[in-house]
Amino acid sequence: MSTRFFFNDLEAFKIAIDIEKSGERFYIKAANRIEEASIRDMLLELAHQEREHADTFERLYNQTAKEKDELDDTYLFEPEISQYLAAIVQTTVFPGEEKQDEVLTNIKDVEDVLKIGIQAEKESILFYTEMIIYSKLVDAKEAFRKLVKEEKKHLIDLQTALNSLRDKK
Repeated sequence: MSTRFFFNDLEAFKIAIDIEKSGERFYIKAANRIEEASIRDMLLELAHQEREHADTFERLYNQTAKEKDELDDTYLFEPEISQYLAAIVQTTVFPGEEKQDEVLTNIKDVEDVLKIGIQAEKESILFYTEMIIYSKLVDAKEAFRKLVKEEKKHLIDLQTALNSLRDKK
């Protein structure tokens, strides 16, 4: 049975913001654990790009909230809704802060970091693809399309680094 997302565009933006901030946090913390300069630099660049993605979605969220008077987003800040949206993020792409710290503590080597990043990028591509399908706003669809393209580049960069690392062994 296919799972269908029932988020409105504001919810999708809020989730995307949280995903991107979580990705930024992961890549920064992972980079701090890596000695190899080229991998550390790549992770820091990915963190920077995740921050830019979050900023893009924050702008879209604010713009959409202003333009859509009939769409009341105050419920998104209720504790139960915030927890629900946080749970989606934690189980969809990057783990939440607590789980992220646990995952980072258990990282043995660069390969582990790259594998986690690869999996997270794959999951973000799937999530954002769903958002393209169900979004009602043209700007939202375009933003999600652009992000899918960028996340695919992240995936390729991480996979290339992993392949290179394995070739050296």
